[in-house]
Amino acid sequence: MTPPLKRTLLSRSIVAGALGLAFALAALVVFVVRGIDAPAREAPAGEDALALLLDRVLQRGERGNSPGLALRPLATPPEDGEAAALAGAVCESMASRLVRVPGLRVASCRSTGVALAADLDDRALSRLLAIDHVMTGEIRTLPAGRLHLRLELRDARDGSRRWAIDEQMALPDLQALPVRVSSATGAALGIADAPPPPPPIDPEAHVRYMRARELARRPSIDDRRAAVRLLDEVLAVEPDHLESRFLQHNVKGWLLGNDGSGGSVESLNAARAANVAEGLALARRLVEADPQDVRAQWLLLADEIELRQWADGFRRLGRMVQANPRQPGVLRLSARMHIHAGYLARARELAIAAARLNALDADAYEILALVAGMQRRDAEMREFIAIARQVGHEGLGPVQLVEAWRRRDWAEVERVHTAWIGWGGQWSAEWVPAWVRGLADPSERETAAQLLDAHDPATRQHFVSYLLEYALLGDFARSVKSLRHHAKMPPATWMQNLWWPELAEVRRSPAFIEAMNDLGFTGLWDAYGAPDLCQRGAGGAWSCR
Repeated sequence: MTPPLKRTLLSRSIVAGALGLAFALAALVVFVVRGIDAPAREAPAGEDALALLLDRVLQRGERGNSPGLALRPLATPPEDGEAAALAGAVCESMASRLVRVPGLRVASCRSTGVALAADLDDRALSRLLAIDHVMTGEIRTLPAGRLHLRLELRDARDGSRRWAIDEQMALPDLQALPVRVSSATGAALGIADAPPPPPPIDPEAHVRYMRARELARRPSIDDRRAAVRLLDEVLAVEPDHLESRFLQHNVKGWLLGNDGSGGSVESLNAARAANVAEGLALARRLVEADPQDVRAQWLLLADEIELRQWADGFRRLGRMVQANPRQPGVLRLSARMHIHAGYLARARELAIAAARLNALDADAYEILALVAGMQRRDAEMREFIAIARQVGHEGLGPVQLVEAWRRRDWAEVERVHTAWIGWGGQWSAEWVPAWVRGLADPSERETAAQLLDAHDPATRQHFVSYLLEYALLGDFARSVKSLRHHAKMPPATWMQNLWWPELAEVRRSPAFIEAMNDLGFTGLWDAYGAPDLCQRGAGGAWSCR
């Protein structure tokens, strides 16, 4: 799983939604069942323990209420580097097609590839995900640009084979594979296939697209830059290939700021404004090709939030969820937007629904941990943190920071925040130990705050002028100042941190409502009702707590 973005732009957070821990199961079970301060309960034995835990926290039955399958990562020979480079992209392309099959729940290779899932047999994986079918396969390259592909769909309950592919093919033949797989799966499960795909592209261009898709999945900045260059080559041959344009827009948006090339505040803001404008133009092209294309809806939503048109954005979110009720990514996106706007209870409902569709969706558990922490349900927050880590989340950031801060575990605060700030090696975390000393010792707090004050403008903008860091120091005046400064800039993902109890003093400030008005939230609240921690007085003025 790709490590999470830090405080990156909202548009990048949205399009990134369109893009393992090596513990044994027994150890993981002990960590979840006993590593929290929830009421004592007898730990179930064996590999069903996590499944039983998920039954409880997700309030689900043993099977989902619709057909579901899990795609296991494609096996490759250890010495076959080319096959290994293709396997992830092939699996992702099949998943992208299968999620469009009406009513089908899909757990992708990315989620089933974490160490926990990889160690489970089909029955145990089926129990964990509450699904009945598992797809497995192997890919190996052959001379002269050919490969050998084996795939099969099995019924996890009795091990019977529902369909299989075992053949040699040319590398460009992979372009037709997702349609073959979805057609065979729909026939086997008695459900309709997905709508027809767009026409094929030049075979060699498609091979480059697949390689770019695999590179784009990796966290390395160099790999993602290489993906952009490959997509340039694809688009030189196939300028109307919208899948390549969307992927390239996604990767460029991720690189913006994260690769350390943002320069000044002015150049960074100009680059991100150009990125949003490019996304809007791409969205229009996607809508022309398919009015229901969820990627287009993501990009249009980014533009609406950029313009502070939150009520329009929430209407779009509602339509997206209604049209894609079985796509966890859509539900997670809506959940995050509800957290931004302060609708915490609704965010929890949406994240629960996403996790029910794919119980290995680590990002859904991160959202559930965030909401639980914001609602002061600390035991539940720790429980969801533990589950997220079990199913492959590599960096939970603020939620782990706040959880450790509440326990006054200063060593853990320093560890998780250093990892969060310094991820990718582009930003220095040398200041974190001094900041932690300020948390632990009131006499050191002003020194810690001044250290943050001294950072250059571009760094301060990237880290949202340390809105949360100042608040945890108890320096609410500086935190309010940070909020007012960033509220006048284009909205960003930092808004999900507005609703921690630790920021209550900030929310009670009159400047908070001014900032919410600048962001466009008060207009949303007027249209959709009060968020969980705010109310409108008799005179119509909003106040928050």
